[in-house]
Amino acid sequence: MGRLIIGDNMKKKDKYLLVLIIFLLIFSYCEINSNFRIGGLIRDFIYFPFKKDKKDLFTLMNKEIEKENSELKNLLGIDYSNTDYEAINASVIERNSTYWLDELTINKGKDDKVEEDQIVITDKGMIGKVISVSTSTSKIKLITGFSEPIMVDINNNSKMLFSDNYNLYVKGINKSDSINPGDKISTLGLSINYPKGILIGEIEELNDSSSGVGLIAKVKLSADINNLEFVSVLKRKDK
Repeated sequence: MGRLIIGDNMKKKDKYLLVLIIFLLIFSYCEINSNFRIGGLIRDFIYFPFKKDKKDLFTLMNKEIEKENSELKNLLGIDYSNTDYEAINASVIERNSTYWLDELTINKGKDDKVEEDQIVITDKGMIGKVISVSTSTSKIKLITGFSEPIMVDINNNSKMLFSDNYNLYVKGINKSDSINPGDKISTLGLSINYPKGILIGEIEELNDSSSGVGLIAKVKLSADINNLEFVSVLKRKDK
């Protein structure tokens, strides 16, 4: 009876040993074959919550959130020259590549007290105005696509800012106006929807006008109009 028990135990051990050898052979083959590594899969499964790649992913997500929060904080902290206005902060939700420098859509509308003709800015300066409003969205006409000129101030000189083929120019500059490259351009504030002193850009270069009378200035926008994610609509506080 005792011999039979020993024999049975040996057979079981042989089976376990054979299974272990087969497993080790398969394991070794898979580890050598870089396309399928069991060890890596087991390790990844066990240590997944602590993987560096996961930490890197969270780090990137946090950086993106911090960037967005920073831009929103800048918008909220704009130093308006006219305290009669407040900001309605919004995100850009649509922008057609065909009309990239002409129009875009934001995620704020009538429910947020956005109205037509209110100007739109970033923390760097003016970028356009509201041209149509729905319940929860608004369409913005970018300043580079304006069809009509607007009055601006340059060194206490009242001038007209024009858009021509998505480029901005100030025309009718006299040499006696003491206007030079680098001078800042801001809103003149003649309309209730255009508060005085909102930065638009600066004089990039001065050239003789085609008519030969006076000078024409090419304008560089202060805001990066090609990369807009967050904007603010300026609304009068008494409205």
